[in-house]
Amino acid sequence: MEKRLITNYHIMKLSCSILLVLTINFGFAQSYSVKNLKINDDKSQYGVVFYKGDKVYYTSYMLDNRNRARRDHDKRLIYTMFEGQRTEDGEIINSKQFIKSEDFIFNTSSAGFSPDGKYMYITTNFKKRRTSYKGKLKSINLNIQRGEYIEGKGWTNFEPLPFCLAKYNYGHAVLSPDGSTLYFTSNAHGAHGQTDLFKVDILGDNTYGEVTNLGKTINSPRRDMFPFVSKDNVLYFASDRVGGVGGLDIYSYDLNGNPETEKPKLLPEPFNTRSDDFCYIVNEDGTEGYFSSRRPRGKGEDDIYYFVKE
Repeated sequence: MEKRLITNYHIMKLSCSILLVLTINFGFAQSYSVKNLKINDDKSQYGVVFYKGDKVYYTSYMLDNRNRARRDHDKRLIYTMFEGQRTEDGEIINSKQFIKSEDFIFNTSSAGFSPDGKYMYITTNFKKRRTSYKGKLKSINLNIQRGEYIEGKGWTNFEPLPFCLAKYNYGHAVLSPDGSTLYFTSNAHGAHGQTDLFKVDILGDNTYGEVTNLGKTINSPRRDMFPFVSKDNVLYFASDRVGGVGGLDIYSYDLNGNPETEKPKLLPEPFNTRSDDFCYIVNEDGTEGYFSSRRPRGKGEDDIYYFVKE
């Protein structure tokens, strides 16, 4: 599933280059400016997530010493996370490849963090590095692993979540604002489409409740992926369902709303275009955020865009 989960959307993935700035109106005297970041290049950059303070993580190709995209033994591009700093105008600077204390995976993508910053959830392959992809399907499937930050060691002790089964794909893990619920993308049993959004309660001590599909109101017969839950408990996600603008589109769904009447709402232009648009996140007060897109005139395959409420 990945280049759309790592290839099924560059882990489950994603432009107005020349610093084109667009202003949009939402009908409630709200306007936003949107810009393509300087950090984007001819490669794929997508999936910004906030960490502590001005720190952010995002996903791109793993690079060699000559700044070229690396490939595995089967000539597939390898994805990894990058860490950087956010500036006041939304640019990402001082970017460097994510350094793990274990060398254990083909691909690393789509970081999610516990509210206290102690735990990181990543999307990665079931098989470890230096193992060929050839053979059974489970060798290329994706799972979610949780690691912890230990002072002096960094991010370490990554282990698969216990409900991840090798015959399915799991990824794009994010936590609810209170840290009690994990949302993620999967094609696990019970999925209505190619990929669905699921949730599971976090019970503590690396134990989890029953995995629950978010249901047919939120999920469609197509791809539903890249969840994010804002501080005010609004779920944002990407879907290529019927009725969208084109490709993957970004939707919102109010988790505080009446489940009998609440429906996913399509975000307007320029968040959504005829190309793939996904990985929407917003800060705690809703004034700024990021999304990813493969729209025309971008710099690379997928670009990261910054938006700010004016």
